[in-house]
Amino acid sequence: MDENATPKNRDHPDRFIKAYHDFREQIDITRGGVLPEVDDLVCYMLIGFPRVPADDESGENAKMDAIDQRVSIFKALFVEINKDSPEGFVDEGLRRYDQAALTAKTLLEEGNEAPPC
Repeated sequence: MDENATPKNRDHPDRFIKAYHDFREQIDITRGGVLPEVDDLVCYMLIGFPRVPADDESGENAKMDAIDQRVSIFKALFVEINKDSPEGFVDEGLRRYDQAALTAKTLLEEGNEAPPC
């Protein structure tokens, strides 16, 4: 955990904006017109890609918050990259991100409910 992450600055928006920009620098934003695959998105969300501020948290809802932060970044970049695409295409992409987030959260919840081995 970040040694400067106090309750007051832990959720500071600058950390989220930094995560957004860090991820944006890693992808090709000139290539649009591709719908995301839901299964791939679920995997990314569960393995912790991209890193987001909630990854450094240990609270009860930290993993769910991390998924919410990831999907926000994914959706923002998808809209930015596909800003000139038809509205129906963008809507379908955003729906897929929402579907992936729901699936990832469901898998996390199921994992938390599983009896210990």
